[in-house]
Amino acid sequence: MSDSDYSEQAFLEFIKHSMVTGILRPQVAKSRKLAAEQLLTQLKSHERVDLRQLDVEELTTRFHKLQGSTVRTETLDLYSSRLQDALSDFISWRANPHDFVPKESGQKTARAVVARDDAGKAQAREELALNPPRSPLDIFTVPIREDHVIYLQNIPLDLTAAEAAKIARVVKALAEPDDDNPGEEQS
Repeated sequence: MSDSDYSEQAFLEFIKHSMVTGILRPQVAKSRKLAAEQLLTQLKSHERVDLRQLDVEELTTRFHKLQGSTVRTETLDLYSSRLQDALSDFISWRANPHDFVPKESGQKTARAVVARDDAGKAQAREELALNPPRSPLDIFTVPIREDHVIYLQNIPLDLTAAEAAKIARVVKALAEPDDDNPGEEQS
């Protein structure tokens, strides 16, 4: 790659290079790669040649218009932020690869929290970043037969296993006994 190459291909090679060489933490590089894979599908030809011309907000809007409601707004915001950070790092790295210091999203306090997390907490934090909390008003569809679907609503965001078991017992109590095994509990 030449130092003046700001193409989509050079950018994708930078992400791969940063992952392999450890310039970025693996989770950061992977999340940025995922964001790029999603959003860069909507690039125009002149943007593919020089990503410095790219307006990430406008690209995100284009992507949202074409994808409609298949991608949640929170996810789009996360993709946009990650792509913006990745592009910023790519441009900085191109300008001066020897003194390059990556911009990893978040403030220093957030980095300190991440640094002291154990592996389980770090994985949970990554899951929250990739799948932001949902609204308690979300409606969940549960197809129970080919011709019948039930809907669950107002499930608390912090539902415990014990509470889920309680809900399951109420639903089981509503069930008709199985004709073959009238005394056995349904599963």
